[in-house]
This record gives sequence, structure tokens and C-alpha cells, in this order.
Amino acid sequence: MSKVFKLILASTLVGQVVLAQPVAQPPPAAPPPGGAPTGDATIGARQRPTLSPQEMVTQAVDYRERMTKTQKQVETLVEQAKKEKDVIRLNCVLDKLAQLKANIAVVDRSMQDLRDAIGRRDDGESAHQYSKIAIVHSKVQVLNAEAQACVGQDLAFVGATQVEVDDSGVPPGDFTNPSNPDFPVDRPPLASPPY
Repeated sequence: MSKVFKLILASTLVGQVVLAQPVAQPPPAAPPPGGAPTGDATIGARQRPTLSPQEMVTQAVDYRERMTKTQKQVETLVEQAKKEKDVIRLNCVLDKLAQLKANIAVVDRSMQDLRDAIGRRDDGESAHQYSKIAIVHSKVQVLNAEAQACVGQDLAFVGATQVEVDDSGVPPGDFTNPSNPDFPVDRPPLASPPY
């Protein structure tokens, strides 16, 4: 029994050592004649920002102003939920307000970093900071919609539902007595004989 145990232990250890060895990678293929790459190729290229540094700052300031308006709207919803003494709605809106304030703090820091990167003429960092601001702006819009949903205000509310009934296509007859239909009824055969 101990020989079998030793054999199993030895094969397990050898198997782990073999599996831990790195797999040899084939050497990279030479480019085909004409210089056209084939297969999977990685091409490194810097993406240039589409906005000038001043346009980035202007747009970031506009985003920040919109976020301030959104924060005021959500704070109004908090006050509304407090007046209605609805604890569930209040907790929901307070959660969205806390997330909103955290995102605004991220934007404030990113705006400062954006201005610093522009001052250093670091295009990559300024594009990164601007992207962060734009992403957080869209997150704030989602939080605003969620806060509106917390208090039951739907942004896509069009109006009250109206139902109109058209009875012109209903044939005449007595539909109040379902036991006596005006048409013949063919019943399917029994699946099993009655007892």
C-alpha cells in the first residue's frame, strides 16, 4: 500500500513540474514580400485628440456645470421625498446623491489634472483626463435617471393611457350565456375510456 501511495505522490509531483514549464513559442514569421502584414498584427499608433486643449477645457467646464444642475435636481428630489416621509424613496435618492457627489469629486480632480497636463503640453495625459471627465458625465446622467426612477418620475412619460373599444366588428348574438353557443362544437375523442 505504501508503494502505491509513493508512486502516486511521485507522479503528481513530476506532473506538476512538467506542467509548470513554459511553453516554447514559435519564432515570429518573417513579413511577406511587399510588406503587407498577414494574420494578427499589432500596430502601435498614437491617437490624436480631436479637440484642441482649449476646447477640452471649455467642454469639461460645460460638463461640470451640467453636473451641478443635476446635483441640484437630485437634492430637490431628496427634499420632496423628505416632505412625503417616504423612507424607501429617500434612501434610494440619497444613495444616488452620494454616488453623484463622488463622481463630481472625480471630475473636479480630473479637471485640475487636465489643466496641469495642458500646461505641460502632455497631449496623452490631457486626452486621458478629458476622457475621464466625459465618461463621468455620462455616469452622472445615468444617476440622474435612476434618481428620477426612485421617486417614480419617468423621463419618458408621454401622458395618460387611453383605451378605446371598437365593437363594430362583433357579430350579433347572446354572449352572456356560454353554455349554449350559436355554432356547432366538435368535441375531441376521449383519451381514455370512462370508468
